[in-house]
Amino acid sequence: MRFIVSVLAIAVLATTAAAQSPATVDPGMSQDQVVATLGKPLSEHSFRSFTYLFYRSGCEKTCGMNDLVVLDGGHVVDAVFRSSNRTYSGTSSSPKMIPAAAAAKHGSSRAAPPPKPDKKPTPPNR
Repeated sequence: MRFIVSVLAIAVLATTAAAQSPATVDPGMSQDQVVATLGKPLSEHSFRSFTYLFYRSGCEKTCGMNDLVVLDGGHVVDAVFRSSNRTYSGTSSSPKMIPAAAAAKHGSSRAAPPPKPDKKPTPPNR
């Protein structure tokens, strides 16, 4: 009986640890390997030899983007992850995300207002 309880406890701990560790995408992985690692993408778009796989990041409203995996010729060449449960072992083309407070401090979180026209347009002469 103790053996069964011990085996079940080990299985639960292993499952919990696996669920907490980030899913890693490596350069050169195939699309099938990416889907096996991350699951079915939210959407998929292709252009020429490139395929773009989009996944929910969980911060779409605050960081403004989905997670992205880029494949060229069916193999991973780039990934941009904002989700804390995904990592890319290669060098991402995206800079690291900065906290909202840091962006606001430097003014980059506010869009500049559109310029005001100098005067009203004049109607064309007839």
